[in-house]
Amino acid sequence: MSQTATVFSHDPAAGPVSYPSPSVRFARALDSLFDKVLNESDFDFIADMRAHGCDVLDMIEVLETAALRLGEEWDADRLGFVRVTLAVSRLQRILTSLSQENHSVETQIDGRSILFILPRGESHHFAVSLIEERFRVIGWTTRLIVADRASELAKVLKQNDFAVVCIAWLDCNLLAQVESVLHILRTVSDRDRTLLLAGGKAAEENAAWLCERGIEMVCCDAQLTLRRAERHYARRSRTAETLQIAGSNPEPTQIV
Repeated sequence: MSQTATVFSHDPAAGPVSYPSPSVRFARALDSLFDKVLNESDFDFIADMRAHGCDVLDMIEVLETAALRLGEEWDADRLGFVRVTLAVSRLQRILTSLSQENHSVETQIDGRSILFILPRGESHHFAVSLIEERFRVIGWTTRLIVADRASELAKVLKQNDFAVVCIAWLDCNLLAQVESVLHILRTVSDRDRTLLLAGGKAAEENAAWLCERGIEMVCCDAQLTLRRAERHYARRSRTAETLQIAGSNPEPTQIV
């Protein structure tokens, strides 16, 4: 196909997609959403999902799985470019509405912060926006930046003590732009405090290359990213507490 659609990618050789929940409630909510994003331009997603008994995280999983299903349909030539593009644009609008609906959710001022970086030229924003929202609704402070200018990215990193930085890389043609981002991260980031992750189709295909340049893990899904980030923050907090205790209990001065 000469055109490309902004959908979650899935390698058919890896077998069928494993959807996040086997529950009947989730399946019905997913079927309802999938039908509507393909056929209706205007509907109340939040009200519909609440009618199915879904909470905010359920809604995010439904959106994610709907995007994966669109990718499967696209890869199998069961849906054309126009229908898939319209459906993804509807999913993006739904995610924006959901984010606004949950804007009152307060993040916890405890240091759990993550920066998502999109390399310059990356046009696939929906996947990373979903993951960012997943982090935000469970209390993380999140920020998403497009690395258009090296100086701006370096400034953001210097001014903020992010616990985690994650490069979202989906377009395989952006290797040079990602290399530029990696150079800034190696130069500016405090590797003892900041966990460097990457995710996306292109990141998975270039995992070894990324790890050679400082990325600690390439995550294949949102759940893995979240678990790895939580583990790192817990370890970082324990280290800070140990140092604080050591600083408040100095060794007694020996008189010779």
